[in-house]
Amino acid sequence: MRYDVFDSDGNPRPGYDGPLRYLQHLRKTELRALDEQMEATLREMGVSYGMPHGDHARPWLCDLLPHVFSAEEWHRVTEGVTQRIRAFEMFLKDVYGKREILRDGIIAVPPVLGSPHYQAASLSRTARTISVSKLGSPHYEDASLGLPLPGNAYLHLCGICLTRNAAGDLAVKEHHMSRASGISYMIQNRRALASVLPDLFEQNAVSSLADTLSPVVEALRSLAEPTWDEPSAVLLSPGTQDPLYSEHSFLSRRMGIPLVQGGDLLVLDDHVYLKTVRGLKRVDVIYNHVTDDRLDSLVFRKGSTEGVPGIVHCLRRGTVKLVNALGSQLVDDASLLSMAPQIIKYYLHEGPILPTIRTYWLGDLDQREMVLEDVDAYTIRPIFASNFSGTMPLSPSDIAKVVRKFPRNFVAQPIQAGGQENADIEQDHIVFALRHGEDQYEVFPGALTRVFQRRTDRREWISKDSWVPALSQEAEAAQSWTPSAPEVHQPTREVTSRVAESFYWLGRYLERAYHQAYLIQAIETLESEELNAAERKLYRPMWNRLLPPLETAAGESRRSITTRADRYRLVLLQEPGTVARTFARAMINAESIRESLSPESLATLNRLRELFHRTRFRENLPEEECGQIARRLSETVIESIPQFFAIAERSVLGDDGWRFCEAGEFLERAIITSHAVLSISRSLIRPPLATEIQLSAFLRLLGTRDAYRRVYQMRAEPGSVIELLFQHPEGPRSVVRCLAGCAERLRKSAAPDQAGAANALNGIESLIHQIKRIDWNEQLRISLQMVAEDRKPGPLEGIEKLLARLSENISAIHHLISDGFLSHQAFIAESIQPMLLG
Repeated sequence: MRYDVFDSDGNPRPGYDGPLRYLQHLRKTELRALDEQMEATLREMGVSYGMPHGDHARPWLCDLLPHVFSAEEWHRVTEGVTQRIRAFEMFLKDVYGKREILRDGIIAVPPVLGSPHYQAASLSRTARTISVSKLGSPHYEDASLGLPLPGNAYLHLCGICLTRNAAGDLAVKEHHMSRASGISYMIQNRRALASVLPDLFEQNAVSSLADTLSPVVEALRSLAEPTWDEPSAVLLSPGTQDPLYSEHSFLSRRMGIPLVQGGDLLVLDDHVYLKTVRGLKRVDVIYNHVTDDRLDSLVFRKGSTEGVPGIVHCLRRGTVKLVNALGSQLVDDASLLSMAPQIIKYYLHEGPILPTIRTYWLGDLDQREMVLEDVDAYTIRPIFASNFSGTMPLSPSDIAKVVRKFPRNFVAQPIQAGGQENADIEQDHIVFALRHGEDQYEVFPGALTRVFQRRTDRREWISKDSWVPALSQEAEAAQSWTPSAPEVHQPTREVTSRVAESFYWLGRYLERAYHQAYLIQAIETLESEELNAAERKLYRPMWNRLLPPLETAAGESRRSITTRADRYRLVLLQEPGTVARTFARAMINAESIRESLSPESLATLNRLRELFHRTRFRENLPEEECGQIARRLSETVIESIPQFFAIAERSVLGDDGWRFCEAGEFLERAIITSHAVLSISRSLIRPPLATEIQLSAFLRLLGTRDAYRRVYQMRAEPGSVIELLFQHPEGPRSVVRCLAGCAERLRKSAAPDQAGAANALNGIESLIHQIKRIDWNEQLRISLQMVAEDRKPGPLEGIEKLLARLSENISAIHHLISDGFLSHQAFIAESIQPMLLG
């Protein structure tokens, strides 16, 4: 790394004077504080690498000192990257066509046609094996042969990884041409450093990355076939289990296109459709982050759920475009790196501008034995490794065993200092380029820089912002291409049913966690007040009835909420029915739709999650400490969840997704209220009857005591209490008000001809009308009379049964919403059988 910052005389290289001078004048305590601020900034931005809460999850780290490219060096990088992509674009068209480079014997056949990335089309294992003698007339059809290419090209958005070779020159280390992962991290490193050290950018002229994704969106839209409708583009991700899901979320959010998973797309009538809450929406362009072998379970890997069954058929028909094209992953095969000079020479008739790090394909016996004789001197990696892979976390003997068993799947590169004094530190840069025009590529003015620290069996690394000198106005005007201003259009923003469902459950779980925490906090407050023994005796049965059922394998049971130890367990224990578990479920849904949530709103939930992670459950704590922890966590929950909704209301797009979050919140509140009233219904008509003190406590535990007093200005009476909680149009927990709010949100998300949505809305309206017609005082009078006469209810049901039926009907609204908006069986049936539309 010293070579990158200082020259051979120990002086700062061009561009480093300003950053070094600025940082060297800071005290160690100031640098430490800036490091902590950088970590906090990246955390609040939601930048991460790895699966959320998984074994490989890790926070994203960015150094305060950027990497600086000189103008001369960057010019060479752009020329070399453009040259290499152009050559490998011609290589792909050749090997999936006439295969002239193989017939001419320029490069070996086995690494190409034997690559796991080469898409053989026969789909049967026997047809994948071909002999060299049949090379000129292959007896099978390849999956990528004959497919219409989007924009007549395989490669549209590419990445190339550079590092220093032994001579200290930048050389190509890896190809990321088919999956240009890391663009978001490049952009977010810049955002974070500019936020923490804004003075650096005022004192140094650096090329901006702010508009990096605008030309990408326009390039995707330009690939769609001309239609009367606006082109529809989506970003296809493997899902939340993918380590790069954070990047996919960021790209989707910044590009304004839906982030989808395989299950969000459907092939119907030779077209690809997106499942939205308003029905099926045709997709024109797919920005793909799923590997080729998992793209279509009908063609490639059986049983894969990451892709879309039938999508290859649509690619053949030309009804959808895939970026980058199917088959492009072949050029990322590391075994081809050593052949790059021959490929460039063969197609472009010129030598490579950027050299390639020496790479040995271990499928070759001589190269394999040479490497295995001194394993410690090489970095061994699978040829199909992910973009951010390091050395395999295995001992040298284990590596040798794996390599000997599957030699064709590995390559090796010598460990070299790259012109640096310390060979234990290595730095590389992933540079990105976008295709425009017929055969032109523009390199983005930045890179994702990674600094590796070698350890015994793995590498740890941190990232850096990368600076490219800003062009002068004359140079900018002379550029061959500059991003054009996006066209003024407002394409319809479609929200997938998966995203809507995640929003829906996010709203429900957050409302449930809020209610649980409020209940515990209210009880802690009541316990701290000067209540006499008689009042405590009246209060406690009431709040124990409100405790949600605990789901167990044997059914449902109730846990006491009487002691502080009980409440401590109900807040923190990771069991069904606790605040911690309910909030964890909410966070699972929030993580799956992070692209649809603003960083500011998500930061509120992340801070609450960190508090739960820091506060570990401990057995046998003193009662006083249990009470303090339960009270502190409950107060934070009832402060943070409303804060999330308030921030989201101001910063999240108010589309179908957010409306489902609000609908879920309203429905959950209605369900909780109806269950709460049902839980005390027996004490309203059967001795011992609930007293005014108990009803007052009940209202207080639901947060409605003050509202009751303002409305009725009288002591708590059973009929008035139920009326407030079920029928009052302005009551904060009123079931009618909540159901009306739920219906209002759903109505805005319903398509005019959506039969299932109409059924759901009609069901909700019918239930609201039914509740409004109930005379609660009359129902109480009849029920009390039945109890007094010791007879069973007649045609007029007792209030207990009435409340039970209403509670069941309110809970059943969930199924109406699911069937009407989140399931697409009805849409598919209507498409196949139009008569179902009536």
